[in-house]
Amino acid sequence: MSPRMYSLHYFIKAAVLFGFAMYIVHLVKTENILFYIAPRMIDYVKWSAVAFYAIAVYQVYLAIRAFLGSAAACDCDHDHTPSSSLLKNTVIYGLFFFPLLLGFLLPDSSMGSSLAAKKGMNLSSSANVKKDPAAAVPAAPSPASPAPSGSSPAAPGPGASGQAAPAPAQTPPPASSQPPAPDGSSGGIAAPSASGNLDDMFPSDKFTEHYAKYAKQLYKGSIIPVKEDLYIETLTTVDLYLDQFIGKKIEMTGFVYRQESMKDNQFVVGRFSIQCCSADASPFGVLVEYDRAKNFADDSWVTVTGSIQKTRFNDMDIMMIKVEKVVKAEPAKAQYVYPNPDFGS
Repeated sequence: MSPRMYSLHYFIKAAVLFGFAMYIVHLVKTENILFYIAPRMIDYVKWSAVAFYAIAVYQVYLAIRAFLGSAAACDCDHDHTPSSSLLKNTVIYGLFFFPLLLGFLLPDSSMGSSLAAKKGMNLSSSANVKKDPAAAVPAAPSPASPAPSGSSPAAPGPGASGQAAPAPAQTPPPASSQPPAPDGSSGGIAAPSASGNLDDMFPSDKFTEHYAKYAKQLYKGSIIPVKEDLYIETLTTVDLYLDQFIGKKIEMTGFVYRQESMKDNQFVVGRFSIQCCSADASPFGVLVEYDRAKNFADDSWVTVTGSIQKTRFNDMDIMMIKVEKVVKAEPAKAQYVYPNPDFGS
């Protein structure tokens, strides 16, 4: 093969590497890189662009040496003779140029309802929490053995469904002695134990102790904000202790998602959770019930405020928001949510 053909192949390789380096730079400058990877991975991708650029410069150097007739352009003993087949070379280089071309030509967009339908919307985030089979569940006091005076019966731990099991039926105290709900209403929210200890309301094991601690913080507030930096952690905590949070107000933002089995007054407000990159994305959301649900199109972004309820959907007990207010929202700058590395630390 002539030196010029060697040089041409080196220049093509350099062009491919320069192309990928420039594409990464483009994604970083436009911040569209957040459509593809988690923020913690961005620095690694930036360094890969530097590596692509450095290797491309080296390929240009080899191309110049080959063009000038150097017999061993890369200064090694390996045979780097390119294929002389035009078809083979076109296919090989096309495997790199084609996706690069698509990257520059196609618009960068976030994942939405169509992908959520394929992956399946997760409406019970607590199902992913491990359970400790050795954790003892406190036994309810028998009628013949009432609890000692001044103490309260221990609440059972989270059940197999990932939700806290309801306390055993007891004779309710007089209405005047019942503590009011945090939102000022007379009922609908599980009240603290007679001792006022939230530990009885939010029992935990070694896998759920962080969620129990966070649940106590959420319970004390008048409204539960589902913030982006604690999106999955908040939904998992509320879902894990759903019975205790029934009636509490919650506010969250996400895209609208529907599936055929939902009623006309229902939709899901959800977000995609990413561990590393878009390849491992999973949609998580909460079922919403609203009389004017049809006013909001699929994939439109909304902020929902309402009270937490429990309903049955697809043979599962799940959390539902009984809507008090829905407003249109602008898509978040980072439309995906990510596990919080500081949660539980």
